[in-house]
Amino acid sequence: MGSKILRTLVLLTTGVLATSVAIAGTPDPNLSTVPNVLVSPSGIFTYNVTVVSSDGPVNGALVQLSFSTEAAGLVCWCDGQTQPLIESTSNASGVASFNISAGGCIDPSLVSSPPAVEVFANGFLLKEVGVVSVDSVDPAGLLPTQGWDNGGICTAGLADATYHTPTLKSGAYNFCTDLDSDGDCDLDDAVALTPGLKLGWSCTEAP
Repeated sequence: MGSKILRTLVLLTTGVLATSVAIAGTPDPNLSTVPNVLVSPSGIFTYNVTVVSSDGPVNGALVQLSFSTEAAGLVCWCDGQTQPLIESTSNASGVASFNISAGGCIDPSLVSSPPAVEVFANGFLLKEVGVVSVDSVDPAGLLPTQGWDNGGICTAGLADATYHTPTLKSGAYNFCTDLDSDGDCDLDDAVALTPGLKLGWSCTEAP
């Protein structure tokens, strides 16, 4: 009888410890870092989501970027880019990296049916965000939420340079120019934007 009680206690203790570990490894939205989704027609930009729990960085977390139907329909997806659900796995530092080939800037406050993009880690919602890109507007200077027409080509061109330059010169805030999602438009954003604008990054839009 004593042996059975001991085994039961061991099993109960093991269960409690396992539950404790699971809770400690649960992604915490308040500790995790989730910028606006960064995309480019070249797919060169690396977009990182850092998943953290109360126990520290979460290794091996399945991170999912879930674009709403509206947002997915507004983005200029490069041919071959997986969408509207994009997945990656976090490393030992809790960082899940994405290289997304697409164009278009989507301020979530301007979509008719928010959210634009939901970011999940192991099924837990971390944050609702928007989309930023060097290719923010169409050749006529219109944003996706303004009914843009990119002509079947996702491209960072003259219209994008014209769109971003005044903000960078004045230092005024513009959601679409804030590529690093740090709350301001400064030299860091200018450095990130310059290669794409100079080289005219482009791709064929997915059919």
